[in-house]
This record gives sequence, structure tokens and C-alpha cells, in this order.
Amino acid sequence: MKRFSSFVVTFLFLTFSYLPFTLNLSAIPVFAEQKTASLEEIVVTATKIEEPKKDVPAPVHIITQEDIKNSTARNAGDLISEAAIGHVHKYPGTLTGRIALRGLTTDLFSDLKSRVLVLINGHRAGTVNLAKIPVEDIERIEIVKGPASVLYGSSAMGGVINIITKEGREGFHGSIGSEIGSWRYWKTQAELSGKRGAFDFYLTASRSSSGDFEAKDYGKIQNTGYDDETVSARFGYKFFDSHHISIGFQHWKGLEIGSPGARYSPDPDNYSDRGRDGFDIRYKTADFEAKYYLIKDRDEWHGGMTSGIGNSNITLTKTDTQGTSIQKTFAIGDHRVIFGGQWDRIEVDSSRNTGAPYNPNSRYDSYGAFTEGRLSLFDKKLLLSAGLRYDYFENEILSTQGIISLKPKKEDIDHVTARGGVVYKLTDEISLKGNIGTAFRSPAPDELATDYVSSWGTRYIGNPNLKPEKSTSYDAGIEYSKDLFKGGLIFFHTDFKDKILGYYDSILKAQTFKNVDGATLQGIEANLSYDIGLASGLDLSIEPFTNITYHTKYSSKDELEIGKYGKTLLYTPKWTGAFGIKAGKERWDVRFIANYIGDEKVQDWDFNSPTYGKAIDKGDFTVVNLKGSYRPIKNLEITVSVENLFDRAYEYVLGYPMPERTFIGGVKWIF
Repeated sequence: MKRFSSFVVTFLFLTFSYLPFTLNLSAIPVFAEQKTASLEEIVVTATKIEEPKKDVPAPVHIITQEDIKNSTARNAGDLISEAAIGHVHKYPGTLTGRIALRGLTTDLFSDLKSRVLVLINGHRAGTVNLAKIPVEDIERIEIVKGPASVLYGSSAMGGVINIITKEGREGFHGSIGSEIGSWRYWKTQAELSGKRGAFDFYLTASRSSSGDFEAKDYGKIQNTGYDDETVSARFGYKFFDSHHISIGFQHWKGLEIGSPGARYSPDPDNYSDRGRDGFDIRYKTADFEAKYYLIKDRDEWHGGMTSGIGNSNITLTKTDTQGTSIQKTFAIGDHRVIFGGQWDRIEVDSSRNTGAPYNPNSRYDSYGAFTEGRLSLFDKKLLLSAGLRYDYFENEILSTQGIISLKPKKEDIDHVTARGGVVYKLTDEISLKGNIGTAFRSPAPDELATDYVSSWGTRYIGNPNLKPEKSTSYDAGIEYSKDLFKGGLIFFHTDFKDKILGYYDSILKAQTFKNVDGATLQGIEANLSYDIGLASGLDLSIEPFTNITYHTKYSSKDELEIGKYGKTLLYTPKWTGAFGIKAGKERWDVRFIANYIGDEKVQDWDFNSPTYGKAIDKGDFTVVNLKGSYRPIKNLEITVSVENLFDRAYEYVLGYPMPERTFIGGVKWIF
């Protein structure tokens, strides 16, 4: 830890001590002109309107297309891990969940129980496993930190992660390529996009496979291979100048994905087949948008009743997520107000080939209406915003084959949430920002309405008197952006209350739920980047960057949790950070990134351990990745990447070691 802290201090000193050099963009050569042409960052997720990042009150972290292109990531889960925004539950293969933002997380199994909302193109992603979203389909990711329930409803407590997919761009472009690497990894991929007249389109398809890998200190980890395939498409048509309609399709399928188990309980043959298929249609004008989406998510597990040989038990969970939304923006001079409405439905169907499924089937309907206005004062130097939202939820437990004792039931609940924000531009480069708002998570159907006796004899009863989980948050900070330098510093504080806790009630003689005190979360977020190469007049980009989240307080208020695990929140590292350097010219790019995950308290699931079930310390680690690309001629690109460059032993989840140093090489023909 001390050595890494020294590294960070040295890195920051060497990087940003170069700042006294005055920027002289008039001396920037051709390559620099191309890079500086799009310096203004435009975001859409924070306010549901495309506008400069400096004008939105909420802190927004952007994973750009340049970051994605020069990353070793294979899916959205890998990209989020690189962003260093907090805890990530990442397993070998294709399972990445429990993503944390400001100490609140997505749920590992249920979208409805997440306290961070994951979106694709502004609507629910329909999965909590971000490894199901292939990197080649992603244009950029916007991570909005802080309460966002006014615009997005339930679950947007810690923030919103919006994955924005690619669309057709001007002209006609395409590529075809392949990669090979360590652990018998291979991949083929083709991409085609264009825009001619009123039409635009984007198509991509890929197929990949990986074998069992080796992990530092463990050797070969059996049953860690997988195969997957993806097809994505979007077609658009523009008419009447500002009207645009588009249809998108996404397909990802993972086959025979090895499930090796933890090292204290290895399994040689359990596996899963997983899939996600999405469809959406969107109509948009300059001030109006309407869309519909449907996502079919599928997880089929093949395993034994216990660890070891045998996988005859098949558990299937099918989750269908669909919804519609509309929004209209009215401009009144420099001011504006947005009105919108939203409906989402999530249906979960579970089954097991031997006996009853572990959970009953359910249906969840959410109806929301919102408005948010913004005043632009003093020649747009002061921006004041305020929003209000009402949501109504219908939660239903449905009859389920195999659960004979189940009593189908329906419970309704509603909620109102609000937020406000301010941006004050001291200069064109410096903005002061602040937010205060509430956010919430509505109870899931099983938490409100379930009533059955499981096949193992435990009775489960929902609590119709549950209140939504709620948070009240405020943040304040400063952002600076001028030419090739960007930086920001934000302080945040969140009071999390009415946490929904599952517990055994000795009077009811059943497993049920209740609201309890939640937690207090507080910390600092900082980011810096500066292209010292272009700023010095070189025809070469050399851009050090860093992104840090540091928790100054992360304390549980739940007395039961405190009694079992202590006051420190589990799965919450004190700090996380990403540090690196990007460099490039017309013919080559290279990106070096070090990701640090700090010490954290986690639950010990090793049933052989004397601390089984208790909170234990999980040590910090740093993983370093490197990727470079070279274009000897205009149409040919050669890439080389090294994951875990310094060959360290590390694991995001205790008992699940990640691969040792991994090499991948690729070649792509671009036209």
C-alpha cells in the first residue's frame, strides 16, 4: 500500500508539474488540429438532453471511443473495472456484476434490487451482468454520479451508467479482423457502417473462444474456458430535416461458459449458457423523443447439487424487460423545461429440471412521470435546475410450476422524488457545481408479495408495508477545462435509509423483509488529464490521466449488519484509482493503465475457514494493462496488448484468481 501510494504521488508530480508550460495551440501541427477539433465534451445522460458537460450540475465520467479503442477490455464490465469508480464483482469468464458508485451497488442477480441503474441508450439494460455487452458495439459510456431518480426512477441512487452503442457515420466504412492470444484465445470480427443521404446504418458481428487459463500462484485453473458470439445492428432514416427514426438490434450468446468455482471448492465441469437479445425503436426530433425497447435475457446453469463432478441439475432464468418513454422539451428564451413519461415491465420466469425453482415467477410494472426545469441567468453564467417525479409500481408474484404452496399476490406502491442543481461559471474554463436530491429503490415483487414454502421447508413471506429504500445526497465541486487540460474535484455525502433487509422472523416463523437504517457514505472524486505532448507543440500526443474515488466515510447504520460484520460497509474499498498515459500519432497509439483497488471488508464464503460467514480483510491490488496499435499503411492496423503486464496475483472476488500475464495480437483491414 505504501509503495503504491508513493507511486501515485510520484506519478502525479511528474505528470502535472509540467503544467507551468503555457499552452500554445497556434503552434500545434496537423495531428494536433485533428485531436483538438472535438475537445468540447457533449453528454446526454445527466439531463436527458445533449449539452456540454460543463453545463450539467451532476459529475459525469465519460469513457470515450478513444479509451475503448485503446483498451484491453472485451466487454462493458471490463471497461467499468478500468474506470475505477468503486467495487466491482468480476469473475473469470463472462460474469461481471455488483458495480459500485459512491458505495451503492448493482445487485449481483436482480435488476430490481440494484441501487445503481445500468442503461443502454437511455433505457434499462435488462441484465445485471455487464459482461453480456460486447465492447465492439459500444460508442461511449457515460457514468453520472449521484441521485438520478428524478429522470430515471427506481434504482438510480448511487448514479446511472449509460452504455451508448454505435450508429452509422458519414461516408462508408468497414473493417474485418482477427485476434489470437494466450489461453488458446481467438476472435474474428467484422464491422460495417455508413451514412448516405437520409439513411444511416451500423452492423457488427464477432465470434470468439478462450480456453482454460493459468493464474499466478495457482497454475492452470480448469473449467475457465468459454465461447461467445455477437451480432448488432442499427438502421436509421432522417426526414423533414430534424426528424430521425432508428431501429436497433443486439444479440450476445455465451456457450459452455466454464464455472470453475472458488479455489476452496473447485468444480471441474459446471457451466452455463447465457444470452441477451435486445430490440429498440426510437423516434427523435430536436425537442421530442419517443422510444420502445424489448430485451430477452437468459441464464441457464448446468451444475450438481454440490461442488465436484456432475452437472445434471439445470436451472433456467428468463427475464423479459420492455418499456416505452416519451419526453418533450419546451424552450422559453434561454430557459427550458422537460416533461416526460415512462413505463417499464420486468417479467422473471424461473424453472429447474429437478423439483421447484429457487424463486417464484414475478411481474413488475413501473409507471413514472417527471419534469425538470432549468433557468439560465446572468448571460448563462448561472444555471439553476430543479426536478420532480412521481412513480407508481405494480408488483405481482405469479403462479410457478413446481411451487405448489405458492399464493399468487399483487401489491402496489408509489413514491415521489426530487432534486435540484446549480452551475456557476466563474470563467469559460472554470465551473462551480452543486447538487442536492433524493433517490430511491422500490421494493421488488418478492419483497412485497411473496408467500410460499420452499422445497427445503423454509416459508417466505413478503412484507406489503415495506417502504422504498431512500437516499438523500448532496455534492459540490469544481471543474476546469481548457484546451488540452481537464480536471475536476467533487465532494459528496449520502445518507442511505430504509434499507430493505431479509431476515428470519421467529414470530412469523418465516423468512421475510423489513426496513432498517442504511448507511452513511462520504468521499472525494478527482480526475485530471493533460496532453503535454500537443501542449508543447509536438506532433505527438502524450496524455497522462488519472481518476480517483476516495471514501472518507462508509459506515453501516444497520444494527444487525453491525453486529455480524462491524460498522465498516462490506465490499467498499477505501479508495480506487486509475492512472495511465495515452500517446499517439497518425500511425500509432499506445495506452498504459494501472488500476488500483484498495483494501476492503468482504464476507468469507470459505466453509473450511474458521472465519466462515464473517467479515474478513481483502487486500488491495494493482493490475496494469498495455495496448498498442500500429498502422503501416492506411488500411492495415496491427495491435498488441498485454493484460496483467507485471504478472501479479490478483482477484476481484476472494477465491476466484484472475489470469496471469496475457498476450493478445490482432490484425485488422480497414476500409
